[in-house]
Amino acid sequence: MSDHGFIALGKFDSARDSILSYLCLADWAEESDGNTEAPTGYFSRISNEAADVSMENTEFNSIMAEWLDFNPEVTDSPELRSELVGHFIVQSMDSGFVYVGTYTTEEAMLTVFAEMQEEFSAWDVDENGDDGHGN
Repeated sequence: MSDHGFIALGKFDSARDSILSYLCLADWAEESDGNTEAPTGYFSRISNEAADVSMENTEFNSIMAEWLDFNPEVTDSPELRSELVGHFIVQSMDSGFVYVGTYTTEEAMLTVFAEMQEEFSAWDVDENGDDGHGN
């Protein structure tokens, strides 16, 4: 057993990482780019404040309820939700693994995200012979 009752099997190290990945699938991320086959993977950036993940946020509660349906061993709590506060980049790789980077500031996260976009664009040009937009 792991944190909050979460059983870390497979591609997630923690309940936090699993939830953040699910949030990306639920269009909670501010921006996404990449390709799972690229060295960068498919990557998304998410910034949450306490109010965004609070028990009072009905939109977030709906997404969290869906995630909890897939993870019935986990108990929702303010402590679990507090782990979702911050700035994150979530990477999904073609191996199936998901990696979560945590950043102390939004600016730091945005800098890394921009660097990843540049790396992905360079890979996409090399891989596909165009800029990924048909050019």
